[in-house]
Amino acid sequence: MTQSPLTEPKKLWNIPYILVLTVSTLSSFSFYMVATILSKYLVGLGASITFAGFVVGLFSITSLVCRPFCGVMADRLNNIWLLIVSNLLMSIGLLGFAFTNSMPLMILFRVCNGVGFSINGTVQMALIVHFIPKDRTGEGIGYIGISQLIGSACAPAVGLEIADRLGMPAAFLAAALLTIAAAVMLLFLRDIQPPKKKAAKKGISFGDFFERRAVPFTIPYSTFSFANGVINGYLVMFADEYGIEKVSVYFTMYAVAVFLVRPFSGKLMDKKGLQYTVFPGMIACAASLFLLGFCNSLWLILLTGILRALGQGAAQPSLQAGCINHVGRERSGVATSTYFLGGDIGQGIGPMVGGFILAQIAGLAGYRVLFCFCGALMLAALGYFYVMFPRNAETKKNL
Repeated sequence: MTQSPLTEPKKLWNIPYILVLTVSTLSSFSFYMVATILSKYLVGLGASITFAGFVVGLFSITSLVCRPFCGVMADRLNNIWLLIVSNLLMSIGLLGFAFTNSMPLMILFRVCNGVGFSINGTVQMALIVHFIPKDRTGEGIGYIGISQLIGSACAPAVGLEIADRLGMPAAFLAAALLTIAAAVMLLFLRDIQPPKKKAAKKGISFGDFFERRAVPFTIPYSTFSFANGVINGYLVMFADEYGIEKVSVYFTMYAVAVFLVRPFSGKLMDKKGLQYTVFPGMIACAASLFLLGFCNSLWLILLTGILRALGQGAAQPSLQAGCINHVGRERSGVATSTYFLGGDIGQGIGPMVGGFILAQIAGLAGYRVLFCFCGALMLAALGYFYVMFPRNAETKKNL
């Protein structure tokens, strides 16, 4: 593996792009394979449900703490080697789950897995943008989202099937093999990042950890994560209030709709601009949340899920692509880490706020207030983005 001179790729589907896309799919698949079985596995080993919840939640805490440092590393160090190390860290954590019954070691391996996954997500995005033509940034980043969506939609079922047939340790081993395969594949990748310029002054500043120019994109993205956390945590309970069964179909239809809309939304953003995907996308998503609280049948809930998927599938990758374009590819690492930091915070706070609202307002009224609150929060973020959206025509063109 060597570093070659920086040259702009002429087409999107070049070999390095496909390779990193494959690595992204493998890493995502590995993560989601074990996400649904870890707590059950720990309880089966004799851990309390409280301890199991702590270990599962430790992943998010680790990710939140590591995220700013990931941006610094992505902008200063070789992205390919960072990605190899991150996949190996994930594999070490997964192998540890398979081969130990020690609860203190489970904590250590969970932290190891979380650090690896946090580095992986940030560095992956910082690396792949160098293999995407600038005039197809939205489309290229959209496909990265699809690769991760494949993992979230398919991997849990695969992990459960392996666990049922061969035992849970086998599921962790299979997940570890995927990350090892990803690390091996990266050895064949040539790095086309520009040589790092020597900084005029030594040391690290706050700007190396946090990119303030990314904030206008991060805040709207955080509201999507907030709503995701709320729906993932409380949709089933909301359906139970109405006696609605098989509401899990909502998540499948949502994933399929996002899968279908992302390639088209990326192309639309590249051709027309960010305003053609983010503004209507956020309005559609907010509308779906306002409507959700008043749905009293499965088909109505599913319709709101499709509307939400169309909105989020259009707006979310466009925000990420716009963030990188606005900040600049040379700062793509810290831009991505700042952007993802908003998502980490939104995903974590959403269920907490939801629990507080439902504790204060009982029954269906509580769920209606909660979902409407999510919609209002998204519209407020949209208003903020509108105010902060660059008015300069040339800047808009670059976005």
